[in-house]
Amino acid sequence: MAQEQAGLDWEEDFQRLTPSEFFRKNKQMLGFTGKIRSLTIVFHELITNSFDACEEAGILPDIDIELKRVDKEHYILRHKDNGPGIPEDYVMQVYCSMFAGSKFRNIQSRGQQGLGCSGCVLLSQMTTGKPARVISCYKDGDEIKGVKMKFQMDVENNRGILMEREDYAGESTGVCIELQFKEVSYSMAEQGAFEYIRRTMIGNPHAKITFRDPTGHKYIFKRAADVVPTLPKEVLPHPKGVSADDLMTMAQNTDKRRYKSMLTASMSRMSNKRVDEIAEMTGIDMNKRPKDMTFPEAEAIVQCFKKMKFMAPPTDGLIPIGSEQIEKGMKQILKPEFVTTITRKPVTYAGGVSFIIEAGLAYGGDSGRIVNEQRKSEIMRFANRVPLTFDAGSCAITEALKSIDWKRYGLKDLDNTPLTLFVNIISTQVPYLSTGKQSVSPEPEIVQEIRQATMKLARQLQKHLRAKRAAKEKEKRSKVFEEYVPVIIEEAAKLGETNVPEYQEVLAKVTKRALAELLGEKVEEEEEEEELDAIIMEELDEHGYAVDEEHSNLNFDEDEDEEDEEDSVDEQEALEEIKEEIETEAIVEEATVEEVAIEEVAIEEVVIEEVAIEEVTIEEVTNEEAVNEEIAIDVVEEMEDEEDDDEIEIEFYHIEEAIINETEEIEKTEKKISNTQDEEDSDLEFIDFD
Repeated sequence: MAQEQAGLDWEEDFQRLTPSEFFRKNKQMLGFTGKIRSLTIVFHELITNSFDACEEAGILPDIDIELKRVDKEHYILRHKDNGPGIPEDYVMQVYCSMFAGSKFRNIQSRGQQGLGCSGCVLLSQMTTGKPARVISCYKDGDEIKGVKMKFQMDVENNRGILMEREDYAGESTGVCIELQFKEVSYSMAEQGAFEYIRRTMIGNPHAKITFRDPTGHKYIFKRAADVVPTLPKEVLPHPKGVSADDLMTMAQNTDKRRYKSMLTASMSRMSNKRVDEIAEMTGIDMNKRPKDMTFPEAEAIVQCFKKMKFMAPPTDGLIPIGSEQIEKGMKQILKPEFVTTITRKPVTYAGGVSFIIEAGLAYGGDSGRIVNEQRKSEIMRFANRVPLTFDAGSCAITEALKSIDWKRYGLKDLDNTPLTLFVNIISTQVPYLSTGKQSVSPEPEIVQEIRQATMKLARQLQKHLRAKRAAKEKEKRSKVFEEYVPVIIEEAAKLGETNVPEYQEVLAKVTKRALAELLGEKVEEEEEEEELDAIIMEELDEHGYAVDEEHSNLNFDEDEDEEDEEDSVDEQEALEEIKEEIETEAIVEEATVEEVAIEEVAIEEVVIEEVAIEEVTIEEVTNEEAVNEEIAIDVVEEMEDEEDDDEIEIEFYHIEEAIINETEEIEKTEKKISNTQDEEDSDLEFIDFD
């Protein structure tokens, strides 16, 4: 009576939903929301299953995908791989049974729930009512067998219904599936199927994918690496990540006879010594049968786990992509001007679940994404090599990257920078936020690891940007040298009324050295500097001509004795020249600046007015030879410490003037010369020999 009043008939109204029925009513939980996203999720599920199958068999993945448009929002999808194939007895279980598969192990894999392929078949059947068609070729011993099947999903019973079957003669192993979809859309946008394939190739450089889009255009994504990733091992649970319910489940399903053997065999980092410590702390008899374990005992053991210290969980079950492989993938797809990658050391979250963070950064080239004809930054999120294209706002990867102050690394406007950030999380238990597996839970340990990895890459980018700016500055200043220095040299040659020297080689070396000093770079070695200085001096010596090595003042390798001997010879020659001038030049009628002045003093057109030396006899000049000779000797002695040829020549000029000063008969001439020089060159100085 009460049942009738309540309107409830328990026998008729109380029902049990199968997983297939549940997801048929809640397809959004599988990620099938929106036309573009639904088709992208189908690509995701089929590609990841092919990758896992190929890698477990040690095969380099080679996938062919064809998407044909039948009508608006109606497509036929054919997906073929070169994996080991599916035995006939398991084909409909794989594609028609929810929560069925080989992914229910504590092992690193792309899929974790057994919903992918069956979810695609369910969506196809829901939108078109068409059956799925599958061709599977597999090995049975040494023989390759093939089967061609057509079937539908029995949603109420969560199984498949076979409609057609025939043998198929295959030459190699693999699976080909054909599905039809309506109410979906193909797009080249960031969340479309094509972009998913592009990103997949960065995280899986060992794969090859050939894709023909609805327009008939064929895209071939070639593999960048020829090495099959190492197959990960199954990892036992770590004591820090086990709950009381987990421990009860272990106890009920174990084949061990005692608590002690069950704990050591079912968990990592658990030794007999640790079990003895637990027995002492809890007072539980570790020789009891596991099936007799009570929930309070399980709670006591787990609380003991939390108080104890264990080694970090083993990482041989985590197989990262590797920095080198990530770099190859990014270079092949993005063709950047700069790329850097990193693979962090394994750490744990939630107490005992180990994970590894891998990151990559690409700048320039095809990095970033094009929005309104402008390249902007993009974030490529991955979990176990699988691209995460949706739900970015709630993902731990996005949260970590957005929390970084990019201005510190030379990026004033991150959004408008041609930059691609790649982050991949490797774990046996990726903490997804939903069954759609499109975003990672923001666990504090995961966020911190992503930040640390990315900031290290950002520092490398900062160095690159600094070097790039320095190179631009170097090029700019180099153009200044190359543009103006030749003009200066040519104009200087005109003013000096001399030929333009060969300056190209010297200019190149001077420019290189000057820019190195300007930019704070390492200057050339000392020997190279001396050689460069010698070349520059040759171009700029007092006469404007190159000085050969024999007469150069830059020969510093000679012994001091040899230098002193050469200086002595030069002095004697100079003295003899003075004597000859005194004997032969008795009367000075016209003197010009070119005869008595040095070019460095730069006295131009100093004309000595007519000088008449009256009644100067050869006898008087002869009488004064001794005096003049003594003066010359004194002057030579004063010049013994002089090493510069220019100064020696200046002294010769002063000697000649001193001789004139000592001659009483030419006082009038000296006065005229002095007045003329004072007027035309006030900078000319005379040495007082008194």
